[in-house]
Amino acid sequence: MSKAVAIRIDEELKQQAEQTLDEIGLNMTTYITSSLKALVREQRVPFELMTKQPTNEMYLTKLDDALDSLVNSGGYEYLGKGKDGFAKFGDTPVKATL
Repeated sequence: MSKAVAIRIDEELKQQAEQTLDEIGLNMTTYITSSLKALVREQRVPFELMTKQPTNEMYLTKLDDALDSLVNSGGYEYLGKGKDGFAKFGDTPVKATL
């Protein structure tokens, strides 16, 4: 069963929030319900919603960080991209130096 909840919020903030949620494709009720369910499930504020899409540069930076971590932890040596565009790795694990 659903219960109505009334909150007081600054009118300008409410309008800005509704505009942002509209750009994301949500309404205020869906957003608040999703937020509360996630809060209870994860015992923290667990997610981020944004109107801007991540850029390729952001993904490439994350990939570089992941590859560095892999090599530094004794993973396989990253040899770069092959002619087919796929990542190439060495045949034997790289020893981690401490």
